Amino acid sequence: MKNPPTGGVSSLRRHSPARQQPRGFALVISLSLMVLLTILAVGLLGLSSVSLATATRETDLAEARANARMSLALAIAQLQKQTGPDQRVTITADQLASSSDGTASAAAADRRHWAGVYRSWPTTATTRPTPEFLTWLVSGETKEIAKTETAKTSGSGDDAVTLVGAGTVGSEPDGFVKAPALRVNSPSGGSARLAWWSGDQGTKAAMATPPVSTDESFAALRASLQAAPRNAVELADTGSEKPFKDLDSSDPRLSLVTDWQQSAFFASNPTAPRPLFHDLAPYSTGLLTNVRAGGFRKDLSMQLERSSSQAPKTPLYTVSGEAGINLQELWVYYNLYKDLKTTGGATFTTGGRIAGGTRYLELEPSAAACQNDDEFHFKQPVIVSYQMVFSFETRPVDSNGTMVNRLHLVVDPILTLWNPLDVPVVVPTTSFFSVKYWQVPYDLTISVNGAGKKTFPFAASLSGVSGDSNYLSIRVGELQQLAFKPGEVIKVSQSGDTIVRTAPIGHNLAGKSGFNYGGGVSLPVRDLNGAFLDLAANDVITYETKANNLTSGKTSSSGNSITGANQHSRHFSLMHHEWYVGADRGADSLGIGGIYMDYDFGNKRLKAAETRASNEPGTKPSGERLYADRFPEVFRPVRSQDSRPLSVAEINARKAPFMLLSFNAKTENGSDLGTRYLSRFNPKVFHVDFYDLTQRDRDMLPYEFSVEPLVSWKNRSLEVSTNGNAYFGGSMNAEFGNSFVTSHSVPREPIVSLAAFQHSFANGFELNKPKYGYATINVREPLLPQISHAIGNSMAPSMMTSDQTQGALSGGRPMADHSYLANQALWDEWMFSGIAPQTVSTFGKTRAQRVVAEDFLNGKGKLPVVRFQPDTDGSDPAKLLASFFTGATPSDAATRDIASLIRVDGLFNVNSTSVEAWKSVLGALKGRRVVVRDATGAESLGEGGKLTPVANLHSPQNVIAEGNGNIDVKEPNQWVGRRVLEDEEIDSLARAIVKEVRKRGPFLCLADFVNRRPGSDKELARAGTIQSALDAEDVEINSAFRTGTRAVGSTVSARMAFPKAEEGPAGFGSPGIVKQADILTPISPVLSARSDSFIIRSYGESVDKNGKVLARAWCEAVVERDKNFVDESDKPEALLTSLKSNANKIFGRRYEITSFRWLHPDEV
Repeated sequence: MKNPPTGGVSSLRRHSPARQQPRGFALVISLSLMVLLTILAVGLLGLSSVSLATATRETDLAEARANARMSLALAIAQLQKQTGPDQRVTITADQLASSSDGTASAAAADRRHWAGVYRSWPTTATTRPTPEFLTWLVSGETKEIAKTETAKTSGSGDDAVTLVGAGTVGSEPDGFVKAPALRVNSPSGGSARLAWWSGDQGTKAAMATPPVSTDESFAALRASLQAAPRNAVELADTGSEKPFKDLDSSDPRLSLVTDWQQSAFFASNPTAPRPLFHDLAPYSTGLLTNVRAGGFRKDLSMQLERSSSQAPKTPLYTVSGEAGINLQELWVYYNLYKDLKTTGGATFTTGGRIAGGTRYLELEPSAAACQNDDEFHFKQPVIVSYQMVFSFETRPVDSNGTMVNRLHLVVDPILTLWNPLDVPVVVPTTSFFSVKYWQVPYDLTISVNGAGKKTFPFAASLSGVSGDSNYLSIRVGELQQLAFKPGEVIKVSQSGDTIVRTAPIGHNLAGKSGFNYGGGVSLPVRDLNGAFLDLAANDVITYETKANNLTSGKTSSSGNSITGANQHSRHFSLMHHEWYVGADRGADSLGIGGIYMDYDFGNKRLKAAETRASNEPGTKPSGERLYADRFPEVFRPVRSQDSRPLSVAEINARKAPFMLLSFNAKTENGSDLGTRYLSRFNPKVFHVDFYDLTQRDRDMLPYEFSVEPLVSWKNRSLEVSTNGNAYFGGSMNAEFGNSFVTSHSVPREPIVSLAAFQHSFANGFELNKPKYGYATINVREPLLPQISHAIGNSMAPSMMTSDQTQGALSGGRPMADHSYLANQALWDEWMFSGIAPQTVSTFGKTRAQRVVAEDFLNGKGKLPVVRFQPDTDGSDPAKLLASFFTGATPSDAATRDIASLIRVDGLFNVNSTSVEAWKSVLGALKGRRVVVRDATGAESLGEGGKLTPVANLHSPQNVIAEGNGNIDVKEPNQWVGRRVLEDEEIDSLARAIVKEVRKRGPFLCLADFVNRRPGSDKELARAGTIQSALDAEDVEINSAFRTGTRAVGSTVSARMAFPKAEEGPAGFGSPGIVKQADILTPISPVLSARSDSFIIRSYGESVDKNGKVLARAWCEAVVERDKNFVDESDKPEALLTSLKSNANKIFGRRYEITSFRWLHPDEV
């Protein structure tokens, strides 16, 4: 407002009253008017000053805001340059550890929440490179913010600007953020400050995610256990309260949250969430990019939904030229859901029947049909015990007209078979199994009535003149069908109660469930010259057994036979048993495995393109041939003190047991070696070879050989239930073992989580279909060592040193750390879109794969991972579909490009050190219902409750297993049930994970987080990040299995090349023990090693010529990395190697501002 003209006063004077007043009165009136005018003038002058001051302040504020906007522009430019390229990872300074245990951060209190940038692990580096730090995403001198150490010193004085303070996070300074100021020249001549801070939203748990599906079909619930439907922000704790403890996760408003202040509407009180500003984000999104190679990850849903002829075969890695885990193995497992049956059914071997609608697997009806079945190896049990009981008996024999009591050696074959799957398995009687037993490298030493000892080789008695022939076969599943309940263990022996064989030919025995006393094979005891041992009625024998040097097969350069002549010279062993589908070596016969000592092809695996002919010689060098008498610690004797005298009266036409010879899969209490057992037992490895019988070899293998003296039939090793069930897990006897042990799951629908591949049995198998050929010399073998749950888990193989991921065993056999190498190949390059057929009956609504894709791209339908949102950027869905499918078959373009059309709500950066964020992420399944089954495999819906289910088995039995306290190995729930986590357990796990992140960070790619860290640091080299957290002393989740008899003893672990890797739960791999992959299964679709969402706080000011601050301004923006490059001449899906624009090579993908606001000083 301008001052009024002075003429106004004059006019007032001219318009004074016409009538004259007395002179004194006029003076008073004049003075009064002058005072009034003076007051008015002063007031007007004051008003003018206010107007001038207001105008000045607005100018100052405009200048401050202009500087704040310039600060914001500089922040975005920094962000674009440093994090625009795909090959970057981001962290917060809180990750800098002050000690080796990761307990505390080394970052200064007001710099803990700075975001930092590293180059990722390039694909050209086979080992983890030294992390290359680029910058902190704050204002400051370029050289200073390019040093990690800068975050460890607190800012002070005029050079530190508060960008997050009490107005944002409350009174606790722990959450304050200060940034170094930059100076700019002010129009006034002074020096004004600029500052900014880019906060990493991806290291926080997002509140706003799409509404959780209400679909409770079996398929939808199983998918949700692999797809992190939400973040459990109700678990986030400020230290004094949980602001969102009463949050209704189904509240539709939750998905609409766009600003941190809006979170107050869902909190217990409006100010309660403030301390969680650095832990929770109102929302964030991210891209499914490959931080190692650049570009987008490839889609396994499209890659694996192909026919057998188009199935990918690429190995994920090779070791010494040998293929490791390959995509074909994953293809087979992924497509297994298509082979599940629901009709036909069968009667279980041990009683009961498969209920209608229950999903089960059934072997093809003939050996010939099995040769063309990609899923063959999943559809049958595994033999976990090959046993032979040896007994004495005498039989009356006419010897030159005189009846004598001829001593016979009787053999009872016993097999124990196990179905490790969570579905029933049926073997048709037309696809029965034959198991062939071969020579035994032992001598019998017998004394009659205390007279001199005579030696009788078992081979001479059992195998006739050749000494290396197959002396016994048993057919299993022909007389009585094999039909297994989920996880069931069944013992099978010869049927009948009479001797069924007394000659060296015609040796096929009919098997039946249970241990059936009687039957078997009874052959005369002979010495090397073929002489028998005939006894008088009153004779008494004493005996011993010991190993000899005889072998199954003799060549001119190695081996020994009872005759001294070459025998069975093409294919030899020390001893072995062979396993066939169908009759023994008939036209309808298929050799599929066996257990061997000294296998003549033991140093060379069969390649996929090879078939070994019957006359093809073995490849094992003759100098490596094994002889039993050289391994007394393996081939233990039966000494006189372990035996008892036997009179002819006691063994006349009835057998008296004296020795049990076994190849048993290791168990927790039944193993002599005491090593881990389930983690190194892949139940789909049907061929096992003891190559050199060294301690290392025997510790590595999942089976062990034992010899046990018997003095009666009452022996725990022969125990069986009344219906034929045997025992496994804790032991192979009733005292410690269980008849139901479920270790692996079969997919009922297409899987959507990489970690769900832990159940794939992947082990570097080059063959998936069985191969017909001579005997069992064309069976598939794994790349050693065996591993039960490779993908998603990361436990160091204890037979390697801590810095190894591959190595070699004797005979040049390659050895791999399968978990490490497979994870490294998978976790950054591949993902599951979940665009897969929804055609099985477990879906609430069935849709073809193409329809699933169409509905998603059109925005009309959700994917199983509900947090995957379409990002077509205006592309025509019809054109996209045409490029992605040829008819109903996905194209290579679909595999390559689908991820570029997906934006993930709440993509979480594993470099996070926020305990509350990790708690929210780990609680993704809190309260979710799960699909459960009964003992026969029939499925139903389990109750959700208030706890968080662990995603291990896809269909566990409906019982809860415990993980702490004193859990007896016999307790059944740990072998078949499911785990749930209490809120306190999630809290302790989150805290342990944060410690591990500080110890191991930065993670230069996602696989770097999943995997262990090979090297000299034994703690980091032992296990992956989450597994190490699960194993932490202050995490009770698996505490019951880590101590006492449930853990591997120190004397056992000390034998290993990497002792720490052997320590811990002996039964790792059972459903009662929570594994890293169990934790990863629900969250892996939404994990990344970098962030694409940032919140930027910027500051600007105006100053006078003396530097006095005249106005301040703060603004806040949220920016997100778009899929498009800064220069759109390159398409979003373009590979890094094919980029044409130099700008795109330097600056990567474009950042866009998604929200902006000015902050009141009280909000800062």
